[in-house]
Amino acid sequence: MCGKGLAAQFTVKGMVVVQGLQGIGVHDYGRAVFLEREAVEQRLKQLSDKEKDAESRSICRRLLEQIPEGSTVCAYAALKTEVNLALLIETLTKRGDDVFLPIFDGGLNFRKFTGWENMQKGQLGISEPSSDATILDPQEADIILIPGRAFDRSGKRLGRGNGGYDLWIAGQKKVNPATKYWGVALDCQLVQEVPVEKHDQTMDAVVTTREFLKKSRQ
Repeated sequence: MCGKGLAAQFTVKGMVVVQGLQGIGVHDYGRAVFLEREAVEQRLKQLSDKEKDAESRSICRRLLEQIPEGSTVCAYAALKTEVNLALLIETLTKRGDDVFLPIFDGGLNFRKFTGWENMQKGQLGISEPSSDATILDPQEADIILIPGRAFDRSGKRLGRGNGGYDLWIAGQKKVNPATKYWGVALDCQLVQEVPVEKHDQTMDAVVTTREFLKKSRQ
């Protein structure tokens, strides 16, 4: 299993760092993000494939309990350092839910999942639904499952730095305010506090093997 939150000390390239974001200044934001990503990266490296697979299966089962039948769900094809949602995607599809996965064509969008055999490599080298798959209708999107580098208990998310999800979520909120955004995290990706800027989007819930951390919308 991964370690606990980033309140503890950790080592970044031979340097011991103590996490603490209270009172952080604007000029410190970039460094705080760098340190957060580095710390989580170290923890992920300590996680075996067997442990990661076990956590992923547990999270898929927890998500299945929370997603109502008949939902339109946006998931993702996992990278090696992300929760693998393959089991959930297959189960939702079998029970009749509509599942969409990300595509990158100059920006983030989603197309319908119709089977792993119909996936193809996208511009970023990530598996995507084929170009003829149905595009997501924003009005139909119920739940968006979102990976990230780190999350905290208040729903703040640290992404990979390209801002793709933040930009898409901001637009989706204007089109369909009812859509819910759930961050999906391995235990070691849940940290004490995530540094954010104004454009960073907050999750409605964060899901781990241990908890479904739901926050109230303002």
